[in-house]
Amino acid sequence: MTHPDRSTLDLTALQQTLEGDVHSDALHRAMLATDGSIFSVRPAGVVYPRSTEDVRHTARFAARNNLSLHPRGAGSGLCGSALGRGLVVDFTKYMNRLVRLDAAARTFTCQPGYRFGELASLLKGEGLFFPPDPSSGEYATFGGMLATNASGAHSVKYGNTADYLEDAEMVMVDGTVIRLSEVMACSRAALPENFQRLAALYEANAARIRTAYPDTPYNSAGYNLRGLVRDGRLDLRRLLAGAEGTLGIVTEITFRLKDRPNYDSLVVAFMDDIVASARAVQRILPMNPSGIEVMDRSLLKLACENNPALGKAIPADVDNVLLIEFDGFQKEDCSRQAEKVRDLLRSEGFTGQAYTAVTAEEKERFWTVRKAAVPILYKMKGRRKILALVEDAAVPIRNLVPFFEGIYRVLEHRGVTFVIYGHIAKGLLHTRPLLDLKDSRDVDLLRTIADDYYAMVRDLDGTVSGEHGDGRLRSAYIKRRYPDIYPLFLETKALLDPDHRLNPDIITHHEPDQMACDLRYGSAYRSRDPENQRLNWRDGFIEAIEKCHGCSQCTTVTTATRMCPVFKFTREEAAAPKAKANVLRALISGAIEDKALYTEAFQAVMRHCVNCGSCRHECPSNVNIPQMAIEARTRYADKFGAPLTDHLLANVELAGRFTHPVSPHMKPLMALAPMRTLMEKATGISARRRFVAFDPRPLAARVNPQRRSSGLRVIYFAGCYAGYIRPEIGTAAIRVLEHLGLAVSLPTQHCCGLPLLSKGMARAARSKIHANLRQWGEQVAAADAVVVTCSSCGYALQTEWAAMVDPAEVAAVQAKTVHISRLVNRFRDHLQTAGPPLQLAYHAPCHLRIQPDPNASVDLLAGLDGIHIQPLATHCCGMAGSWGMTADHFDLSRAIGDDLIGQLNRSGADYGVTDCPTCRLQMEEFTGLPIRHPVEIVAARLIKKSRA
Repeated sequence: MTHPDRSTLDLTALQQTLEGDVHSDALHRAMLATDGSIFSVRPAGVVYPRSTEDVRHTARFAARNNLSLHPRGAGSGLCGSALGRGLVVDFTKYMNRLVRLDAAARTFTCQPGYRFGELASLLKGEGLFFPPDPSSGEYATFGGMLATNASGAHSVKYGNTADYLEDAEMVMVDGTVIRLSEVMACSRAALPENFQRLAALYEANAARIRTAYPDTPYNSAGYNLRGLVRDGRLDLRRLLAGAEGTLGIVTEITFRLKDRPNYDSLVVAFMDDIVASARAVQRILPMNPSGIEVMDRSLLKLACENNPALGKAIPADVDNVLLIEFDGFQKEDCSRQAEKVRDLLRSEGFTGQAYTAVTAEEKERFWTVRKAAVPILYKMKGRRKILALVEDAAVPIRNLVPFFEGIYRVLEHRGVTFVIYGHIAKGLLHTRPLLDLKDSRDVDLLRTIADDYYAMVRDLDGTVSGEHGDGRLRSAYIKRRYPDIYPLFLETKALLDPDHRLNPDIITHHEPDQMACDLRYGSAYRSRDPENQRLNWRDGFIEAIEKCHGCSQCTTVTTATRMCPVFKFTREEAAAPKAKANVLRALISGAIEDKALYTEAFQAVMRHCVNCGSCRHECPSNVNIPQMAIEARTRYADKFGAPLTDHLLANVELAGRFTHPVSPHMKPLMALAPMRTLMEKATGISARRRFVAFDPRPLAARVNPQRRSSGLRVIYFAGCYAGYIRPEIGTAAIRVLEHLGLAVSLPTQHCCGLPLLSKGMARAARSKIHANLRQWGEQVAAADAVVVTCSSCGYALQTEWAAMVDPAEVAAVQAKTVHISRLVNRFRDHLQTAGPPLQLAYHAPCHLRIQPDPNASVDLLAGLDGIHIQPLATHCCGMAGSWGMTADHFDLSRAIGDDLIGQLNRSGADYGVTDCPTCRLQMEEFTGLPIRHPVEIVAARLIKKSRA
């Protein structure tokens, strides 16, 4: 279909009819132009509906304005199904609720933006589960899973999404709403004319339909016309599953659940040959495993580099690993099946190296690698990257061995390196060739490889799409795979979407040459950075941006990941870490103008990042989104300056130095509501925040700045909080270190610079670093350690300093910086403590979790007599440095912290404990508990050593 000129498209009329949001600005279009595939297609606009009625209005508006519609879930798809030039309809922001859960009936109803991970978390302990479990499940939406008929590692036993579909509500292209169960209940005569014709189409071609599909149940290619009419009634459920939004837009779905098996066993088999693995799987399948996965040597090598513990568990010369799982309701049955598999592998000569993973941690270690295979593989060095191209083909299990042989023949003949992993038990192998799509020669290989590969798959009675869908990637091959019934696909599309308005480029009417169109990085792609870099980038700023491939793991909303606290609670696309990479890539590629960087809208996307560091740490591809956001904010601040609020909140050290003498007078004054209101108007700091007072006696005035001992020599870096606001933390730290016999020095010190850097004031942060280095001089070289009590200061010294100054200048500080709990644990045998029993509830700060030994404080306190410590299973506290102090962020900050606050208030603890100053502020403000630093707890229980 043709598309109107997007530069003149006015969506105002649509917005006036919707409860939800409509956007047609360049930034929103850039954020939704990509998914997890190799494509990039900028839409005319983005719609975030709040209701089915909103979707109806959108469909009618699209018809009046000749616009296509493209339903979207998490944006994690690998074949470009959610991309298009019309209106992207994104369900993740508002239509993301669980409507009802009926445990007795074993069903649940949800909106399309509800995520698999949310349901899995909710069902823990309920004895129920939803069996299809794609590797992207933690962040995949049920709308997206239905659209592709997703399955996963356990579908060999439990089947696909379609097998659990009970009912759905769907908006048709003309805006009418149907419910599948009501259609199925209707007599033929009572159906709309197009549905009557659809039923007649099936009945006239039933014999041809029965024999046209490949002999594999794992098939999401084309339209599933099988079983379309049952007992004379039209059943659209299997047709809808896998239709990728091309026949209607689903707005509510009901699925069945199953009883969750209580036990499982996992056999890890180290194999010498991939073909031998295929033969072994054929022998194991009659034992009814719940899943068998394969990972080849390329994936294993990268995974072991990323996880040393895994590296120790895998022999160096292994060719591939099979993960063979059995589940059931009797532990003995699972164990017995695992033993049978080991015996079979050994007795028939497949491998002598197979064992049963015993602990939950050991099982999770291997499953985590398999689930994160794609992001891990994106770490491969070089210009060539793994591509989703032929990664979803599946063949009948009887043809598994020739399938492997064919894969090697097709790709090695072209001289193409590739990786294999996937659901070997169902004949579905995720084959990933490595290509550089910025090279025209590799772009030319796209179609060549696909032509040869899919011809081989067709000869083996396989399918081009097993579970990921067809999308822009494979739709051109549907006609070749189904020559006999492709005309029926065209008629089906014409009956339900006569104007080809719903995802028009998907499944039908797609030509092979289109595969090489709309590439995110094609041979014509060019990138340039219009300005000088403000920060240090190991591989370059442009390379860092392009490293993000759009997997969407950073949009996880459960506690399975710490990232991203702002996205978890807003569901705003702009808050997703990947959004920063998307708009920056649009900037460096010229898709948006250079001056866009200096607009409020662009900077608002960057300000959604609070520099907690969680996404940088948890991203399997190690994309450094926080530093990207800081780079962009720094360029803006260099040109226009930072706002007053940012200056006030980022210069705690300066305020502490000059105002601590008058602090006793300020505290009662700022307790008055009118004064706090005035402060908010003048500074932007929320009037609802408790006033943070400086101590009239800062740390430097309380302690001897040079303490001598014959023990280990340490520099104590107190930070602004322990230096000026809670100096008792600093005195406790020094007391504990001296108790251990360490020689502690407290040189003149300045802010670590992190508050300034996070606000984009890199130049000021850099001056703080240099000031510290000058003040410390040769002490760093002489010191054995630089000790921190503030987790954010530790993060700054170990990580952020090297991004701001010459890494060689700060290498010694970086190497020697250690959190105090970690250091004290090394000398815990010398720690003499006593005291009454204490119940502690501990919150781990974001910045501590991404440093070495993040459990050091828990381990330290748990080792003290009389202490019972409860680590709280929660995410960010919501304060995020000084971010939560502003009036603009107060409500969101409070909402993010609600889970932590609730757990603290229910804990029954004597004290809340945390290592982070601003986490402490948040915890003190919203709980009735006294909050302490771990070192304060330790110091209060020290037994004074007698002099010899």
